[in-house]
Amino acid sequence: MKVTIKMIAEEAGVSMTTVTNVLKNRTDRVSKEKIELINDIIKKYNYTPNMNARSLANSSSNLIGLLYHSVGGRIDFSDPFVSELLAGIEEKTKDNGYFVLVYNIETVDDVIKVQKNWKFEGFIIVGLSENSFEEIHKNIPSDTPIVFVDTHLTADMEKEFINLPNRYIISSEDRQAGHEATKFLISQGHRKIGFLGFTFNENEPGVINERFYGFKKALQESSISFDYRFFFTDKEFEKITDVLEEITALVVSSDYLAINLIHYLRMRGLYDKKKLSIIGFDDVSYAKFLDPPLTTIRLNQKNKGIIAFNLLNKAIHGESVDKITNLSGDLIVRESVTNVASKIGKQARRKNEK
Repeated sequence: MKVTIKMIAEEAGVSMTTVTNVLKNRTDRVSKEKIELINDIIKKYNYTPNMNARSLANSSSNLIGLLYHSVGGRIDFSDPFVSELLAGIEEKTKDNGYFVLVYNIETVDDVIKVQKNWKFEGFIIVGLSENSFEEIHKNIPSDTPIVFVDTHLTADMEKEFINLPNRYIISSEDRQAGHEATKFLISQGHRKIGFLGFTFNENEPGVINERFYGFKKALQESSISFDYRFFFTDKEFEKITDVLEEITALVVSSDYLAINLIHYLRMRGLYDKKKLSIIGFDDVSYAKFLDPPLTTIRLNQKNKGIIAFNLLNKAIHGESVDKITNLSGDLIVRESVTNVASKIGKQARRKNEK
């Protein structure tokens, strides 16, 4: 026997709308007793809603599109940033009766293609540059809510964005995070500080660019000039080995990249935590278990995923949502940064004693 919502409603003595609301976890107006009764009947019949039928009946698919913007056509699920953000989104979508389709996008054509095959309640789009943002949001209907994660805009574009319907942004305070990370290294006596990040365009807003800007600002405030010989991308680990005797610290744009660098240096017998201090960003789940435990700026990516979904869910239901949400980070001090200020002080005292 095929069980339907109508049969469940009749057995529970409620309307079909009430059953549907329980299935969608929209239970503000349903009593606790009725919720338990309906859920018991659903379990008894092992009922699974037919999403296609529901979509046709009420124009609702309960499907969220999670789109990652990356170059190369692949999502790197081994990157803790990706997995932790996805964990936060998946946790909330499941709790609220939604399904998630995860899809990698490189161009506008990818966005158009995915919309042709699926009906979405809304989108969460991660990691767009400003140029990609302009193209992609125009190719998604304005009545479909989108939450952009870690998309940074210029001041002029931000003014335009404020007036766009159903478009929202959630990002970390990346510039402040880069500034705080660098100031901490300076407070520990470091003056020869390099920067390592994934490839980015310095002239275009973005996560790494913002962290790099904060890095340079902190140096400038302390009257430290930045030598571009100490600027590296993720493809230039060997270049770092050439200047190991000249730098004492590195600001690395993510924990994931910092971990890869430490491994690279260690495999070549070149890593000495007392000679090269490293600070990362994110505080991924295993950062504290590294050798040495990694000093980092905690950005709580899982929480960012949870907040991103909550924003989207409110927008889908027509509730008021802040257009731009910025999340601050926290400095987590562990053992990958050495205080060289005390060492310099001791050396100076020895010199004076002589």
